[in-house]
Amino acid sequence: MDDHSRYMWLRLLMAKDQATRAIKEIKAWAEPETGNKQRRRYCAKEGVGRHFSAPYSPQQNGVVERKNQIVVGMAQCMLKAKGMPATFWGEAVTTAVYILKRASTKALDGQTPFEVWHGRKPNISHLRTFRCVGYVKVTKLGLSKLEDRSKPMVLLGYEAGSKGYRMYDLVERRVVISRDIVFNESTSWTGPSLEQGNMRSSSDK
Repeated sequence: MDDHSRYMWLRLLMAKDQATRAIKEIKAWAEPETGNKQRRRYCAKEGVGRHFSAPYSPQQNGVVERKNQIVVGMAQCMLKAKGMPATFWGEAVTTAVYILKRASTKALDGQTPFEVWHGRKPNISHLRTFRCVGYVKVTKLGLSKLEDRSKPMVLLGYEAGSKGYRMYDLVERRVVISRDIVFNESTSWTGPSLEQGNMRSSSDK
């Protein structure tokens, strides 16, 4: 998390030994965005000291620790409110971070982290209710006249780096990424249970 803007980045890890690589990837991406190398040169030239928190002392970084609690609490509420199993924990956390970056906060005088980081207000017209039903366009070639042109799925979140949504197909047990969706946010899923089966991934961009 960037301390000034409260802007967050998230990497989901299968194991702790993947953390070092993930941190290096975020650092490599963030340096050109923040001008961190230029800042270091400026500090060295002007004699400005830099202070770092001690290793294994997360309590010294209270802002990040509080934000972690907010993200975890929000993800828990999303799962509980929608009756979703813990297997969707990663999807809920990712969606929580996505929303929080676009939500105003008192720490930024009513601005959003997205606005402070990017210098412009975020567009939130695409946001939809977590786990609402969406009818995803079927793109299979050679559909007969009687076959459905859309398929009901549930919304998990938003695909990073694209304008697509992450939709869960409860029949085939897979995540589908698509932009061609008609949402019905007032309808709850009444098909197969979310508790059954394993998830697979695919995309339809």
